[in-house]
Amino acid sequence: MKLETFKSIILVLLIGLSLLLTFGLWNYQSEFEELEDLENVSETSVGGKQMETKSNVIEPSSIIFHAGEQHLGYKNPQKNKQFFLDMQTWIFTDFSVRESNRNRAPKGYDAEIIFPDALPIQIAANLFHFPDTEEIEATWSFDRIYLYLDKDTATISVQFPSIDGRRQAMASLNDSVNYNKLEKLFASREGLTEYILVNEDEKEENNQRIFIPSNTDGLQKRSLIVNKIPPDLFVRALFPNLTRVSRSDKGDRGIGEFYFADSEREMRIQHHETKLEFYNPNAVGNPSGSVNPVELIDRSISRVDSHDGWFGDYSLYDLDAASNRVIYQMRYNGYPVHSRNGLSFIEIQFEGQDIYQYNRSLLKLSNEVNTEEVDVPSGEKVIQYVTNELSDTWSIEQIQNIQLGYDFQYQTDNSVILEPTWFIQINGEWKRLFPEQDTSASQQRGD
Repeated sequence: MKLETFKSIILVLLIGLSLLLTFGLWNYQSEFEELEDLENVSETSVGGKQMETKSNVIEPSSIIFHAGEQHLGYKNPQKNKQFFLDMQTWIFTDFSVRESNRNRAPKGYDAEIIFPDALPIQIAANLFHFPDTEEIEATWSFDRIYLYLDKDTATISVQFPSIDGRRQAMASLNDSVNYNKLEKLFASREGLTEYILVNEDEKEENNQRIFIPSNTDGLQKRSLIVNKIPPDLFVRALFPNLTRVSRSDKGDRGIGEFYFADSEREMRIQHHETKLEFYNPNAVGNPSGSVNPVELIDRSISRVDSHDGWFGDYSLYDLDAASNRVIYQMRYNGYPVHSRNGLSFIEIQFEGQDIYQYNRSLLKLSNEVNTEEVDVPSGEKVIQYVTNELSDTWSIEQIQNIQLGYDFQYQTDNSVILEPTWFIQINGEWKRLFPEQDTSASQQRGD
């Protein structure tokens, strides 16, 4: 065989092999596909805002004013946050931490400020002004603050009782202007409405008394447009090396499920591209275990701030220092927002300095397009329902809380319905108290 002929045969074989490899590449579909246009994504922002400080995310769930045997609260729940922000401008003196009298609730207080979850007493120094106290060394927690008005001295005393009732922190406010404002509020009752005690038969030493508004007139069901935040924006915020990140659509496409991953982390998109679940199993843990709870709040705020990740109003809902986890809940017009798929919560958990888990909504509330006044059962009807209808299922002692809030109902046309209704908390889980009730005002009236 001539050399030229041999070369021709080899060339034909190489061309054929090249065609086979090309054909194979064309027909091969990897489980992952490369991300596109990441260079055009903003460096860190996902289009929300920053909270910056603890005072922006810590707010009471309710504020109750006591006038003799009558209990009062703001008609507009947004006033609770404003009152609490005003308190943070007060300058307290004579701060002290001391032992308390067993597990017994304080007596004779004029107002109590109730929080959704227990707060470390150290955080009081970050929220309030104690000029004579640089740092609080105690490590116990509180979930209520009590205010006392002394008419003889025109002073306001504040008390932070520990959860177990064995310790308390005390301070005083010698400010006639703020004292007169509170006294005037008690006298005029302007903007206040009656609240009733759910567990009235509970012993006085039980600090966890539950107050709910008696009057529920004027509540409105709201329809809002929502904007979906592109998941690609969170890729840059949560993955350190974009060149190693790929996308897979191998999930349930019927509900808009897919995920991004590198060799260590995974970000799953679920529920019609409305929810993000980020998981980093290789996060390096803290050798000392749990993080200081104040530091944990700071770290969680800073981490969400780093990519402008707050859409709307959120407040601290759950603080679990043992597992280094913080949960923030959406609020709308001062009311807490609950959702079945966790679309009203931001949950972030750390291992050391790294995020271990990060779950959140990808929805941003926009304009209201419709409002409808609805009938919601009064506080008295709630107590009657709990006492009579639920007594076979739960005892009154098992109820941890009852509150008015919005039920977050996502619609596939990129809108959301916020329906005002009652929620009950049993064993740490929130449920609709009247799950089958149609609250349409027209249907309630029989129009």
